[in-house]
Amino acid sequence: MLLDKREITLENLDYIKKAYLKLIILKHLQQDACEGAFFENLHEFTENERLIIEDINGIMKYIVPDLVILKGDPGIREKVSEIDRLQTSIIQRSLGLRKNLSNRIIRTKKSLENLKRFSVSPMYSIPSIVNMRA
Repeated sequence: MLLDKREITLENLDYIKKAYLKLIILKHLQQDACEGAFFENLHEFTENERLIIEDINGIMKYIVPDLVILKGDPGIREKVSEIDRLQTSIIQRSLGLRKNLSNRIIRTKKSLENLKRFSVSPMYSIPSIVNMRA
């Protein structure tokens, strides 16, 4: 029975590891979309990321008790440490993407402020609207 739990837990951890690898690829695609100003693609990648994270959380709800029981198993520990490293990488990439987006927002705000500052009034006067009933 314990061997069955171990095998099922290892399969679930392997699936979670693959999901995190997909997240890393999505983070690369998000970064490329941000740098290329393809914000519709960025939004789509973010939605895909959310779905993958929901899948991971759904699996984790069921395997956490088994992880507590099998925490001393070397195979389990190795998979969990691999997943931890992938999680750390994803967090670092997320922070980098967030910083990149923040910088873009700041640059856009500055550009808008410059547009306001340098807007030139027209050389000719614009006629006012005439009351047509008069």
